[in-house]
Amino acid sequence: MLSLDEIHGIGEELERIFCLRNAVLAIKLINKDEIPEGCVQPSEQGIHYALCQALAFVRRTRNHLAVFAEDHWCLWPVINFRLREIDEADRKYVGGCYFIRDPEVSYRHFCAEYPYIDEAKKKDGLAIAPLESCRFVPDAVMIYCEPSQLRQLLMASKYDSGNIAGSSFDTCDSCGAALIPVLNGEMPYNVSIPDAGEYERALVGENEMIFTLAGENLEKLIQASRELIAKGFSYKQLAYDIRPDYARPEFYNNMFKKWGLETGVEWIPGQR
Repeated sequence: MLSLDEIHGIGEELERIFCLRNAVLAIKLINKDEIPEGCVQPSEQGIHYALCQALAFVRRTRNHLAVFAEDHWCLWPVINFRLREIDEADRKYVGGCYFIRDPEVSYRHFCAEYPYIDEAKKKDGLAIAPLESCRFVPDAVMIYCEPSQLRQLLMASKYDSGNIAGSSFDTCDSCGAALIPVLNGEMPYNVSIPDAGEYERALVGENEMIFTLAGENLEKLIQASRELIAKGFSYKQLAYDIRPDYARPEFYNNMFKKWGLETGVEWIPGQR
């Protein structure tokens, strides 16, 4: 297991190599008797946040928060994380309001697709902190990024795992769509899109996407990123370069030679 110092170092490194404008977020499921050092409850200050607002507040100000049912101002994460019970009548009522024209279709979609934390993993709330300074080992890590940064994160996750990351493109409840599949262990890596509420209430950028990974994959992601840097494929190393007959990897030339097509200059990893 990574030490806190190592986790903090990875947080700083991710921000640097992907040129991120805000902090990488560390997320942990906690009970009320497990609030990490430095985490503050919004309700104790007389305020409430939607979860997307809490995430934005932490990643922009680098403060630390602990959020429980009484800290939320949006109903979706209260349902996602099973912070309060809902009965069938509630499900019928709320499910019919899930941004689908036909209330009955909306209800069926809600029943079939809505993400809930697994009962066995359920806790009282969440700790949220910058990865560079968190006082806990994260269950999940969230990175808000531009599409070009996301491309490189996806490249690193695929380079390590051999698989393309999963996706949860629900345009309602983006916090749940981003976090729950990862916390439940359904996806080691997940791409999601900020919803309309996150745009309006948390001031997410129009081009921002969300990349979420399991905390246990943090070391794998950063190691893959380092190896891609050594091969010349980091976010900072890519540049516009429209040239005919550009240098190509050896296996390109080998295959073109086999096919009877023209070969050219061999590309050397780390060079452009």
